[in-house]
Amino acid sequence: MKNVLVTGGAGFIGSNFIRYLLDVEKNVQVFNLDALTYAGSLENLKDLPDPLRYTFIKGDITDQSFLDAVLRERQVDTIVHFAAESHVDRSILGPAQFMHTNIIGTFTLLEAARKYWLQENDFPRDQIRFHHISTDEVFGSLAPGEPAWTEETPYAPNSPMPHPRHPAITLYVRMVIPMVCHTA
Repeated sequence: MKNVLVTGGAGFIGSNFIRYLLDVEKNVQVFNLDALTYAGSLENLKDLPDPLRYTFIKGDITDQSFLDAVLRERQVDTIVHFAAESHVDRSILGPAQFMHTNIIGTFTLLEAARKYWLQENDFPRDQIRFHHISTDEVFGSLAPGEPAWTEETPYAPNSPMPHPRHPAITLYVRMVIPMVCHTA
């Protein structure tokens, strides 16, 4: 792990992860890609442990050519993906933005990583990582006493839908997220 791209790093969890990473991993460069929407603030990133190893990049995870350039220019070998629309109430009032960011954005990021790591470069597969950080709405629920998830555990989304006005979105989320994540 040398060049880590953190998406959504200006949010509460992402910013704390960046702070932790800079404190613990002394040889890592951290690139924070965030669109700075309602959930992100650069105020969360004040007084970082080692700011010389940190770079902020404003951008959108749904922009394929932008992602291609970031991965190539920064020689990213690890992606930690926090970027997402959140809050169930917001998803009911405006589901299109959730679909765009959480599904299309995640797919676009996976596709950019796949293309960069497996086609444009000769990264050893055991030295690259894509970590997707999310909630039970994406990964599924883990019941008490069940074994911890592994990289082989399939996604099992638990959308807060169906909402009477949005039943098609529920079907799309439950079908597309597992397909995208197991084929990328």
